[in-house]
Amino acid sequence: MFGLKGGTPFWGTIEDALREHAYKVIYVASKASVDPKRQGVRHELSVADAVRKALNDPAFIIPVRLDDVAFSDFPILVHQLNALDFSQGWGKRLIELLDTLETASVPRTNQDQTAEFERWRQDAVKTAALVSNEAEPVLTSLLPIIALPVEVRYLQHNADGAAITRALSASGIPFAQFYQLLITFAGLDEINAALPTPMVVALRARAPLETFLSGEVVDVTTPRRVEASNIATALLRQHVERHLTQRGMKVLLQRGSSAFYFPDGLLLNNKVPYTAASGRRTNKNVVGRSERNKVYWHLAMKISVVLGPPAFVRFKPYVAFSDDGQTAIADPKRTSPIRRRFCKNWWNQHWRQLQEAFAVWLAEGQAERIIVLDGNQRLILAGRLLQLTAERHIVGDLQFQDEPVEPEEPEDDDDDFVVESVDEGEDD
Repeated sequence: MFGLKGGTPFWGTIEDALREHAYKVIYVASKASVDPKRQGVRHELSVADAVRKALNDPAFIIPVRLDDVAFSDFPILVHQLNALDFSQGWGKRLIELLDTLETASVPRTNQDQTAEFERWRQDAVKTAALVSNEAEPVLTSLLPIIALPVEVRYLQHNADGAAITRALSASGIPFAQFYQLLITFAGLDEINAALPTPMVVALRARAPLETFLSGEVVDVTTPRRVEASNIATALLRQHVERHLTQRGMKVLLQRGSSAFYFPDGLLLNNKVPYTAASGRRTNKNVVGRSERNKVYWHLAMKISVVLGPPAFVRFKPYVAFSDDGQTAIADPKRTSPIRRRFCKNWWNQHWRQLQEAFAVWLAEGQAERIIVLDGNQRLILAGRLLQLTAERHIVGDLQFQDEPVEPEEPEDDDDDFVVESVDEGEDD
């Protein structure tokens, strides 16, 4: 490295560096550097070409393409030289450049960082071998919300707050108590039908959901923006959970978020048949028997709602256990050791397939799942998990199979544990 201090005639210094000190010259070709107006670049190339001839070294100049500049626009002095193309990613090409310099015995810096460099080189070579710049579809764990309910209702009531909370909680109708009012997406008639006499509610106010979330509803006591968002997401989550129980799933109450699981016999053969995002027709077991642990296992889901934008529901998979196939074991001291052994080899691909099967079951194979909140209010979910497109993907020996072999419980060879099978007539 040559320092160019103020007042130094830099062209003489650059020429001296090229003629007397350079082992190789790396010409960085870009839309800017190939501009004919950049005479300085062309002067340097001219000197480098003269040195190349004097040394009789055809590879003295190494062109590196930095952006999408056309090869045909390269200066004539490097036009016929092979260029390393960094424009589509620098990792693999940098390794090639370093190998070129090493083969030419170009000396390294005086600071000995050989060990660190070699570790970096190995990592870079491995990454370059595994990552391709080609696009790849990626299946997420998110179920998009197509439509949210239109409005929020504020209800007033004629009973003690604690008493009406107990009554409505027993009914399963989602609501939130806010001071002396009830906030809900549900309908007035459904709530009054669920309340014992003489309890009754009446409409106090209504507001568009967007206005409610802004915390700027007028003429009624209303939560501020952050609390309004928390209330809305909690109510929507409860409506989704209520829909799952109406479809036959059971709830495992837990501290924090409860899990909703498939009981034995809810589905034919305890399987969800579906067409995967890959187009492959297959099915997934959602309930099974582990003879090793003497328990049934059940696919369960924990639900969370994000209003975004974009708005979506996340179904987080979970495994519950039962002694009879119906009532989940609530004692974590008993289930946690079983879960660690049982799910030891359940990799991300397997969990994602279970989520995919669950989403298809939820929508009953349709493009949408409509969850009715009352006579006019709807929460509409997409029928499939959100699929995105990644700009790069992993290739080579470590690429995961589209439908990987199912995980097995350690030291358990029971056929009942198999959680996926391909439809007859379909290829593996």
